[in-house]
Amino acid sequence: MAKDLIEKFFKEQVEVLGKRSNPLPEIYYIEGTLHIVWVNHCRPGFGMNSLIHPDCPDCCVICSPGTYNPSEGVHCLLCNRTLTYGATKC
Repeated sequence: MAKDLIEKFFKEQVEVLGKRSNPLPEIYYIEGTLHIVWVNHCRPGFGMNSLIHPDCPDCCVICSPGTYNPSEGVHCLLCNRTLTYGATKC
């Protein structure tokens, strides 16, 4: 999951930068300051689907033809009039 990879990156950065004697880079992580906020919505035209994407059930993926997401919801809704990927209207 992306959250785990981001946390791992910053933890490893702390270890690597701690061993350097050179000045710190312009952008760096200060240990203990990473706060993650879980956002449980997708942008319009995208939704979460654990049946189609079991490897990433919490990922926002583009709505398939026959579905749409008009707002920042979490699911693509059924609509037999949408024939394109990423529809935002039925």
